[in-house]
Amino acid sequence: MMGLAARRALALALLAALLWSLSVYPAYVPALAAGLAAYAALLCWRPASWLLVVPALLPVFDLAPYTGWYFLEELDLLLLTTVVVGYWRAPAGAPARPALAGAPGQPARAPVSAPALPLRLPGAVRLGVLLVGASVAVAAWTGVQPLPPLDANSFANYLSPYNSLRVAKGFAWLLLLYPLLRRDAGRDNLARYFVPGMLLGLAGASLAVAWERAVFPGLLNFSSDYRPTAPFSAMHTGGAALDAYLAMALPFVACWLLDRHARRRLAAALLLLGLGVYAGLATFSRDVYLAYACSAAIIGLLALQRWRRQGELDARQTGWTLALVALAALLLQAVFGSSGYRGLGAALGLLGAAALLAAGGRGRWPRAWLAAGALALLLLDLACYLYLRRDAPPGTDKGAYLAYALSAGVFALALPLSLRRGGGDLSLAALALPGLALSTVLVAEHWGGAAARPAALAVVALAAALAALRWRRGAALWTLNRRSIAAGLCCAIAMAIAIPLAGSYYLGSRFSTASGDLAVRLGHWDEALQMMEPDPLTQALGMGLGRYPATYLWNTKHGERPPTFRFAEEAGRAFLQLSVSRYQGGHGEELRMLQHVALRHGQPYLLSLDVRRRDNATGMTLAVCQRWLLYPVNCAVAPLRLRPADGKWQHYQVGLNFDPPERRWPLRAPTQFELSIDGGNAVLDVANLSLAAADDGAEALANGAFAHGNDRWFFSSDHNHFPWHVKNFVVNQVFETGWCGLAAMALLLLAVAADLLRRGLAGDDKADAASAGVYLAALAGAMAVGLFDSIVDVPRLTLLLGLILLAATLRPPRQGTPRLSRRRSGSTAAPSGRTRSDG
Repeated sequence: MMGLAARRALALALLAALLWSLSVYPAYVPALAAGLAAYAALLCWRPASWLLVVPALLPVFDLAPYTGWYFLEELDLLLLTTVVVGYWRAPAGAPARPALAGAPGQPARAPVSAPALPLRLPGAVRLGVLLVGASVAVAAWTGVQPLPPLDANSFANYLSPYNSLRVAKGFAWLLLLYPLLRRDAGRDNLARYFVPGMLLGLAGASLAVAWERAVFPGLLNFSSDYRPTAPFSAMHTGGAALDAYLAMALPFVACWLLDRHARRRLAAALLLLGLGVYAGLATFSRDVYLAYACSAAIIGLLALQRWRRQGELDARQTGWTLALVALAALLLQAVFGSSGYRGLGAALGLLGAAALLAAGGRGRWPRAWLAAGALALLLLDLACYLYLRRDAPPGTDKGAYLAYALSAGVFALALPLSLRRGGGDLSLAALALPGLALSTVLVAEHWGGAAARPAALAVVALAAALAALRWRRGAALWTLNRRSIAAGLCCAIAMAIAIPLAGSYYLGSRFSTASGDLAVRLGHWDEALQMMEPDPLTQALGMGLGRYPATYLWNTKHGERPPTFRFAEEAGRAFLQLSVSRYQGGHGEELRMLQHVALRHGQPYLLSLDVRRRDNATGMTLAVCQRWLLYPVNCAVAPLRLRPADGKWQHYQVGLNFDPPERRWPLRAPTQFELSIDGGNAVLDVANLSLAAADDGAEALANGAFAHGNDRWFFSSDHNHFPWHVKNFVVNQVFETGWCGLAAMALLLLAVAADLLRRGLAGDDKADAASAGVYLAALAGAMAVGLFDSIVDVPRLTLLLGLILLAATLRPPRQGTPRLSRRRSGSTAAPSGRTRSDG
């Protein structure tokens, strides 16, 4: 560990970098400065709170679509503040050592305060970290060579050699945070701060996905091919940033699901599970589905193995319980296919009630009373249904829903009354089961007609079989406790979300093309490796971090050309230059320059710009659309007709009226200005772009003259992902860091996985075994996404993956004999006359 003076010198250098970054940042500087100052005060009060704040804000603190900056981001300012305060503060002190006796006739010396011993990594993991760090340093240096002069494109384009520094940024932040992690992760701070931070981040990302779907295709519209990207702006060129984040974050819900001591945490975990499952499945990404399945399998199998070793699990009971869950899922899928969401909800409620009753204890209520009550409720449900159906047009009566609500309400009221009798007696609640069964069939028929009856009756038969089996055995089918209730609710939440998505047309089409897509990916991976230089040094050390987009542009084997952009200046005029894409598939993969604007709906605007083109076939599209990142809706296209190309600047001015359907906050869609070109085989230059209100001349565009490069402009090119990403974690490692870098990364991942698997299976410490399973599931989820997409080309994902790897394996140092002063009690003073002490 570096000394205090060295740490504070580094903190001052980082503070200077933070102040410079704020001075050049293009937007929101006062608000960011105030927020960072408050965060710094929080760190001074609670130094370990960065373990909560950083993972919570990592997925959502992304303003790139508004600022146009993605080399220097808002998260970098937050991390700079973290390390400035963290390095300036002295390490937390350990408990003082006992006072040592002084020399004869001298008073006892004061207790010696020693710094707290930092956590350490296992030897194999430490070796892997060192090797990966060395390979990344070499690849970063290789990627930035030859070092070009700085201009407006240096930090605004993935084709720039400085893109190597952008990719290396994730590893650099991990290096700077590592000493703070070693210092602050102890004393259960991972459970107190890091896990809640991961869950807050998951909640923010999932709510952003839900908001985006609610605003555009609809929250439950799963037939649309809309695939959300919120809140990751890095997906403006495709990729799997959202997929990888969800795969790493969702397993942390299990930390609270498996916690036996906090009911509030269980309720929050169940809510987060529903949000996370919805967000992941709504991406329609097959790698997310694979990641979720791997994570659930790892957490479930390790938990079952741990409970079996501790004698808390009946293997036979677990086996037939899982079979019942699988059967229930098949029946519920059939119900949803015939009677939609209403039938699915009614069937889930019926099976949940039957499962609770099958776990109840021996009944103490008089059976005659229960039978009479069940019959009365059944007749009342039927009467409500028939009464409301009378004289009502077909499909408009609500009798089936009222009957179901009546039985469900009786069950909900009787459940706590039954439990008060003690012994888990649920016999009083059982009188509502026949009414629930009847009304479930009525709800299904009301929505799906007679064709929905067989599936609903099959669910009723399963519920009746559970009740009959419980009656015949005379004992509960399974134990009713926190664990069984949590498991049942998890299954219900997963099925309620997964079954509608599994039955959607778009998901079916996604899986129907899986084999063809795999063949395309295999060809893409082979091409990426062929684009590497064949010399042994490059093969061993790689092409350099962040060099794939530029390599694809110049070395692609297809003869294709992705679209590009650059900022230039000529005769005092700054302008944006766009080039047209050329793909064999001909999918129209244009590059769009976007800017968020605030327009008054229905207000006429004047759009003016200067254009220079060299090919009559090159066209231009100018529009204002409602969009988040990729999918535009309600577009107002400017009626611009370009004059014949002559290679000279020409001025244009057209009117534009944007008047989309008005929606109330928070479902109001963002509005963006869009500029793109297509056709031809040349470049087109744009300058002096303005969008002003016709009445008062108020300007809606910022940096329309492009004098400040990419400030406020954010590009998108998402149809063809292959020019921007190596769609495989292993191939990406080979391309950027070579085979040596891949070997180092493999050593690190295998060492971490082996350590976590050993701890997860040992079960000596229940809390440590459970957390090891969660971290292993997060790592497996990330690697599952990495099978078909790159991960470490997004710096915030690199940082998160590294934090998970390090936090998962850090452990307290071995306890040894404390190092005391060489002088024993009663020894004479040091020759200098000063008291010597450790620390």
